[in-house]
Amino acid sequence: MKKLFLSLIALALLLGAALADEVDVGADEASVTQRINLTIPQRVALHLTEDEWILDLNSPPLGDVSTGEGCFLVPKGYSGSLEDAINDALAGNLEPMDTYPAIKDLDGDGSIADEEKGTLICLNKKVLQKFCNNRDGCELDLKVTRTSGGPTYGRLGVRDEAADIGRSSFVEVIPGDTDDGDPLELLKVLGNRLPGWLDDLITEAFWFDGSEVAGTYKFNFLFQLAAL
Repeated sequence: MKKLFLSLIALALLLGAALADEVDVGADEASVTQRINLTIPQRVALHLTEDEWILDLNSPPLGDVSTGEGCFLVPKGYSGSLEDAINDALAGNLEPMDTYPAIKDLDGDGSIADEEKGTLICLNKKVLQKFCNNRDGCELDLKVTRTSGGPTYGRLGVRDEAADIGRSSFVEVIPGDTDDGDPLELLKVLGNRLPGWLDDLITEAFWFDGSEVAGTYKFNFLFQLAAL
């Protein structure tokens, strides 16, 4: 009886194995079907190409229009906004400057004209690569937290250029107000996924507009991508 029981189990296993293979035999045509079960998990991811910016105004880095980085002279009497000053620096409309306070005999005539002195704006660029496969869209936020020093460091702004999807944005961080970790929206895509890894060009700018006070200031910039 025990041998018969074991034989029946073996037969059942063989039948199960046989049933797992789909067989079709025909004279002129045959077909079989394969079933595929695919699971794609929801994922968001970020990669930042630079994790530190050290800016020492004892020796400001000379502005370079070709790279869009370094410091530039905002001439005395300039009436534009922080965003205007960033755009003018990137467009080559502001003179590169490597002194603080910003003053230099740029034309070498031995005198300082109004357009050769003013305030200093310094730029830094990095690439933020983002991935989000949520069908309903994603949002990119920036949280700036001042960890050392008071709210007297001048003006601070961040621009995000998402050329792959034709969008750009600019946020100004208000000293003593939005530099305590409040989320600032850089990019939001609604009702659509982001197509693969996308590169955002991040431009950070400090404008020492005359309101700054000597000291050491430190910040944490937290970029956060979230599925909607």
